[in-house]
Amino acid sequence: MRIIVFGATGGTGQALIQAAITAGHTVTAFTRRPGSIAEQPALRVSVGNVLDRPAVAAAVGGHDAVLSALGGRPWRKESICGPAIRNISAAMGTHQVRRIVAISTLGAADTRADVGWAARNILFRFILRREVADKEDMEEHLATTDLDWTVVRVGMLMKAAKGRFRVADDHSIQGMGKIARADVAGFMIAQLQSGAWVRRRPVIVY
Repeated sequence: MRIIVFGATGGTGQALIQAAITAGHTVTAFTRRPGSIAEQPALRVSVGNVLDRPAVAAAVGGHDAVLSALGGRPWRKESICGPAIRNISAAMGTHQVRRIVAISTLGAADTRADVGWAARNILFRFILRREVADKEDMEEHLATTDLDWTVVRVGMLMKAAKGRFRVADDHSIQGMGKIARADVAGFMIAQLQSGAWVRRRPVIVY
């Protein structure tokens, strides 16, 4: 498949690039900072800003699927995920690209009650309030589209991959939990050719 990755320069974005190439896909990394992505076969770089709708529309054309590893930062005042997903979904409609898999967070929307008192009342109410609201905006917008979307709600990200994890969307996963970026990437790549989690919001943790 021909895949475009948004949020390509972050840790999870780079893990997505490697997992996609390893799986035999051709990848485009969309980024404002092309110098931070190492050149390799099966990878091209498209330079642009996710908040620039014409640039996003031009980049999405010619691809079969979209992966989003976009995320905000607690110190940023501007929202990224919500506005970006509007540009991305519009571009997908223009170019008849249907499949998108996007990262969100455990604790967003209806999973807020699942993360425990400290995370719910301190982490998400104060420290990550703006970032989580941005993720929720992204999720809400995707749900209004007719795209084949999957939102992957991740636990606390770590480095060491295990290759096995729990996935559920029935609130059976309680507490924040942890998950390696490489395992998130592997799960997301697998969803590109699976209908199991289409138009669903699975949580993935160890």
